[in-house]
Amino acid sequence: MPLYEGLGSGGEKTAVVLDLGEAFTKCGFAGETGPRCIIPSEIKKPDVSKPVRVVQYNINTEELYSYLKEFIHMLYFRHLLVNPRDRRVVIIESVLCPSHFRDTLARVLFKHFEVHVLCNYCMC
Repeated sequence: MPLYEGLGSGGEKTAVVLDLGEAFTKCGFAGETGPRCIIPSEIKKPDVSKPVRVVQYNINTEELYSYLKEFIHMLYFRHLLVNPRDRRVVIIESVLCPSHFRDTLARVLFKHFEVHVLCNYCMC
């Protein structure tokens, strides 16, 4: 939770900013000078010896959905420590990001985490 959350003039909470890169993910809150955390874009599966990369464009949608669900859960509840329902989300992504990845990420955020507002920002 941001330290200054209760000091604002209004009751509006700052948006969560997510930048899912192929190697590292940066996440934090809008209005802060930098990301709260920079972590590898991977999850550990018990049946696989090496960590699994989350940002993969060549896997099926169900598997990608599962990876993103687990990874975003870790971001919200281990690193950001906020309820996803209470915050707007800004996604920073590459222009070259495939549409099936964008769709799956949006579906995870809307259906599983019940995010109310999602904004995509494409980096050139």
